[in-house]
Amino acid sequence: MSRTLAWISVLSLWLCLSAATAGAGKPVFNFKDGVTTRADEGLPFSEMGPYSPRGQFFTYTYTFVLYLDDASSATIQFTYWKVYNLSRHGLLFSFIDRGERQYLQKPIFESSRFRYQPDPPELRLGRNFFRYAPPEVRLHLDLPAEGSSPAMKADLLLAMRTPGWRPGRGPVHYGSPDGDWYDLVVPVPWADVSGTVTIAEETRKVKGWGYCDHNTQTVLPTKQLGWIIALRSFGERHSINFLEYNAPAEYGRTRTTWILVMRDRRILYATDQWEREVLEHRTDEKTGYRYPVRVAVRIDQPGIKLEGEIRGERLIEVIEPLEELPEWVLKVAKNFFTAPAMIRQNAAVDWRLTMPGEGIDEKFTLRGVFENTIVE
Repeated sequence: MSRTLAWISVLSLWLCLSAATAGAGKPVFNFKDGVTTRADEGLPFSEMGPYSPRGQFFTYTYTFVLYLDDASSATIQFTYWKVYNLSRHGLLFSFIDRGERQYLQKPIFESSRFRYQPDPPELRLGRNFFRYAPPEVRLHLDLPAEGSSPAMKADLLLAMRTPGWRPGRGPVHYGSPDGDWYDLVVPVPWADVSGTVTIAEETRKVKGWGYCDHNTQTVLPTKQLGWIIALRSFGERHSINFLEYNAPAEYGRTRTTWILVMRDRRILYATDQWEREVLEHRTDEKTGYRYPVRVAVRIDQPGIKLEGEIRGERLIEVIEPLEELPEWVLKVAKNFFTAPAMIRQNAAVDWRLTMPGEGIDEKFTLRGVFENTIVE
């Protein structure tokens, strides 16, 4: 077994066994002070840090989502996991060429290959790094060929259109006000992306839009969520993004969520008081997973009305972490999960935005990546 699979096996088995001990009817204490716009505050460099590992379980992830002019997209994640005395750093680079063919690398790194500097924030895993120096973020990836996966490289500049943002003044806690927690900041709510991507020594220039968030947590994912739904949608004048975690039954199916409305280099509005309704599902013939392809979104509050319909245009990837496990681990894991599966689509979204105080009454269509993650 490869070192990557060995690590995933140990971690996944531990998480699966821990999931069985979750209590029933526990409360969720959502983002401290609530989700508000905070349009011009920006994000202090201290909130970009990976923090120090603590407790029996600890993890953080920096996630970049890119949607390019030719319908190509990319998900890039710098991740750290700690379980008891075991820890690893990981990198995921998934590139969907023109919405059709996926190229994927998921290497694991020893701690000796990790470096972080706080001012300006820069995280390195071997030859791979990102540097956060608003109003720019530089992202460099250099992964050699591995198995059937070709060498993959990227040199990208994210020119930020808005300041960084966070949904609350403190983390979400599970079970009690000072219980295990999940925190999130959005270093890049919306950016113009340019640069190059190289697959198997073929380099091409790319441009489009990008987004980045950074989550940190001590709560086990199996206790935190049963389903995630997320949208990153972009256009020349607008970007609307949301993230929603739905807790499992043990935590009352509580929503932990936010939505960001942006226009002309401004964060216009942010809230956790919004609604969505799944209008249509589809079943993937290959995996059997059922996922939403048409979803209605609505904000109806003083000063703003937003209505949108998300239309999944093309299934671009389904990642099933359990399928990478050895058979003996998989048999145990399936006692606790029917998933997880990460399902991503290229999507178009028709929006109508009305804000009388801003003189805005507009209809527009944005495009981007619509994601569903099934855990239960």
